[in-house]
Amino acid sequence: MALIVKSANAGASWLTFDIEFPDAAVLGRVTRSGALAPAAVARVLRVEPADVYVFIIEPLNSVKITVPRRDPRCGQGERDFDGVQQFVPLLALPVPGEAGTETAAEGPTAAAAVAVG
Repeated sequence: MALIVKSANAGASWLTFDIEFPDAAVLGRVTRSGALAPAAVARVLRVEPADVYVFIIEPLNSVKITVPRRDPRCGQGERDFDGVQQFVPLLALPVPGEAGTETAAEGPTAAAAVAVG
């Protein structure tokens, strides 16, 4: 449903995710569904819901999500120093009510509801 899904560092301890939709109708459908609510995002990114910040940017048909890095130290085991690969779990977020997806309570499907276009 998304045209672009990407992630990057947002400072030393945070990651930011940008999701761009083709138009206001799709943005509205996804945001009203709760698919990008803090609890849903927290579940797939493995962070606390209170640490998820979701910003809906209607003029740009996009959503920006900011979360803390799981390892803010970017230590030796860090495989994605720039944070550009962290968007992948978001691809499995189902959009309740869309054909081919189940409700958020049933978990992710094999078909990604939010996909890189």
